[in-house]
Amino acid sequence: MFRRITFFIWLVYLVIVGILSYSVAVKEVKHRADQQISDVASRLEIELDKFRTLPRVLVLHPSIVDALQTPTNETIESVNQLLLTYNTHLSSDAVYLLSDTGMTVASSNWQDTDSFIGNDYGFRPYFQKAMKGQDGNYFALGTVSRKRGYYFSFPVKKNNDIIGVLAVKVALSVIEDNNINSDIDSNFTLLLTDNHGAIFYSSKPQWNYSALVPLPKSVEAELILQKQYGDGPLPVLSQHNDLPAFLNASFVGLPNRDKQTTYLVADKVMNQVGWHLLALTPRSQVYQIVVLSLIGATLLFMLVALLSLYWRRHVESQRQLSLVNEQLEQRVEQRTGELRQTNIALVDTIEKQKVTEQRLKETQNELIQAGKLALLGEMSASINHELNQPLTALLTYSETLLLMIKKGRTEAFEQTCKEIITITQMMAKIVAQYKLFARKSAGKVGPVRVQDTLKASMAILESKIQKLHADITISNQDDNAQVLAESVPLEQVLVNLLNNALQAQELDDTVKLDITITTLPQHVSISVRDFGPGFDVDDPSRVFEPFYTTKGRGLGLGLTISQRIVESFNGTITAEQHPEGGAVFTITLPRSTA
Repeated sequence: MFRRITFFIWLVYLVIVGILSYSVAVKEVKHRADQQISDVASRLEIELDKFRTLPRVLVLHPSIVDALQTPTNETIESVNQLLLTYNTHLSSDAVYLLSDTGMTVASSNWQDTDSFIGNDYGFRPYFQKAMKGQDGNYFALGTVSRKRGYYFSFPVKKNNDIIGVLAVKVALSVIEDNNINSDIDSNFTLLLTDNHGAIFYSSKPQWNYSALVPLPKSVEAELILQKQYGDGPLPVLSQHNDLPAFLNASFVGLPNRDKQTTYLVADKVMNQVGWHLLALTPRSQVYQIVVLSLIGATLLFMLVALLSLYWRRHVESQRQLSLVNEQLEQRVEQRTGELRQTNIALVDTIEKQKVTEQRLKETQNELIQAGKLALLGEMSASINHELNQPLTALLTYSETLLLMIKKGRTEAFEQTCKEIITITQMMAKIVAQYKLFARKSAGKVGPVRVQDTLKASMAILESKIQKLHADITISNQDDNAQVLAESVPLEQVLVNLLNNALQAQELDDTVKLDITITTLPQHVSISVRDFGPGFDVDDPSRVFEPFYTTKGRGLGLGLTISQRIVESFNGTITAEQHPEGGAVFTITLPRSTA
């Protein structure tokens, strides 16, 4: 029952909306057409007014009168050139001079194949009107050029006697060139007619030189006599008897592509030229507006119906919701207690996780420091060797100094003291290198010069390098190459790689190392190659696994720690077997240009 009532209300609503929208659509379309053709008519009248007074000015030239009074070859040629100049500057279609009999004496197009010279235009109304001493204007189809044009004329006088007529033809292209048709909405069809309803311009070319209504016999005979629109009668497009009846009709039917189309008519009278400017709108445009209005009304009705249905269901759901809320409040209170306990446990877990992460970070730093100390432990023999020699020399110089004091020989005190100072400074430098290496990292990443770090790493291993008589070659060394890292951890990585490379060749007669520095726009690579036996596994990347070692000593954490350090600088470290033998470790770090 509810659906039937809704459907009936919808039908009544659509009928009312359809009637109102049809009336409004007709008024709106008519109003829009009136506005557009008023604007077009004003522009067209302004354009034609530019040519209206031209013949009155052009006849003042003395050569015009000479050509009519004494028509010799020289005077005619002079006027032809003059009229050509006028026509070029005015952008008109033609300017020509007629004798008092209507014969063309001179013309701006005298050189063209369709020249007006020698043609009789005495039958044209613009000539007849000018011979009576008045301004002439007239629209017609050219008898020679077959071009539509509007003609302006003015008499040529000599001592108040009319001896000829000067005419200016403005081609209808003045309408088309000024884009009058483009000013009309594409939904409209533009027509220009005379006072009898004869069409001489239409945006539908098939309607040109037709009549909107049947023309009176006398008018039709006069048009044929004047050849205004050609030599024959004009075909009639509508069923109306006269032009006022056509213009006052609400809708008119006209042929359009072999079918009859109904149009809404908007009319503008151009009194200066005696024309009617019409805009025809297909009735289908009105129907389209009505259909769109009905669709919009239907959507609005559906929206209201849905809102009504929603409101009814909302009231029902509110009633049910109030019952459910009571049950939910009890459940929420129960679950809130459970969630409170869970939240307390979760907060406790998060705190424990933070403590665990902090301890893990501290353990990782301690592991790196332990790796450093372990490496120093491996090099303890070298450290003893480096310090033993200067200590022995220091002891010898001290005993010598004591002996010299006992014997009273003071002349060599200064030299001996200088030697003791030199040896002490050398020992302090050695101890400072290892002390610097053993200190903990500051934890700040910044620009680090590769050359300085490499030099410091080799200084720590200087004793071992000399002991093995190692031949170290550095290729592509760039003094200004910098990376984003931390100097102490990076030094630890390089010491570890260099130490491993030296240990791999301890039993060889010749110990060689190749260090290659490659500087790229975004990265810097440091490669360390030894000439030892290489890796004994198929996958060299296994050497970075924790506790993996091929040595008889050590924990196998050096390369693992080195990998962690390099990755903390957003870099990479790789291990490869060199094709010619030996192992190659490559460190790649982001380049710094600071």
